[in-house]
Amino acid sequence: MVSLVPKQAHAPNCFHAVLEVASENNNVSVVNGWLFNGRQWILHAWCETDEAVIDLTETHEMIDKATYYRIMGVTPERTVRYTRLVFFTQVAEHGHFGPFDTDFFFAPITAQDPLIETNHHSRPSTEK
Repeated sequence: MVSLVPKQAHAPNCFHAVLEVASENNNVSVVNGWLFNGRQWILHAWCETDEAVIDLTETHEMIDKATYYRIMGVTPERTVRYTRLVFFTQVAEHGHFGPFDTDFFFAPITAQDPLIETNHHSRPSTEK
């Protein structure tokens, strides 16, 4: 198994990686989320199927979703999900691969919990 750790160095590449995965897989959702590495919150993006995560910044293998969520500290209230169709629509409208919700994803890293920083205390995980 791959050693998973949220890394700041992945931030610039993760949005390009989800484009690659979403382009090649019809049954994925694109997820943008805040991951906590023990010191700071890191903006990250990955793709998911019903049971697995595809995160090319970590590995080229599929990762069990529950394992990825546990190790990477994924919490639904700190994520925004896009269907594949909505993701490509957002790419066309914005001219980049994400993040699209710049109010919630306001910086690549932050020391403070983004839910507190943005006053989104009850922000639900959304499927757009």
